[in-house]
Amino acid sequence: MSLAVILLVAWAVLRGKGWKTLLVGSGDNAEDIEAKYAFLKTNNIKCQLKSEAAAGMGIAHTDPSAKGRTTVKLNVHKNDLERAMLLLDEFDKQSLLL
Repeated sequence: MSLAVILLVAWAVLRGKGWKTLLVGSGDNAEDIEAKYAFLKTNNIKCQLKSEAAAGMGIAHTDPSAKGRTTVKLNVHKNDLERAMLLLDEFDKQSLLL
């Protein structure tokens, strides 16, 4: 195995190591996850929103009508995980009041 391949594999493993998937959804649920992502970002939580095509669907579509075929993942950095969960509880409580 070449040094470049070893370094690439090590980088890929370490890159994902600090992130935890907090929420996963598709369709209408994806819009809720996107709103929660925006809420966390405004509260200075280190987070990522990843979009993936559903299994067997090929590449992800940018067409809004294809949203049900795309899975959205909300990842939060492990150092912000506890605070993010508290904020999301607050978000859910505020949503119930609306």
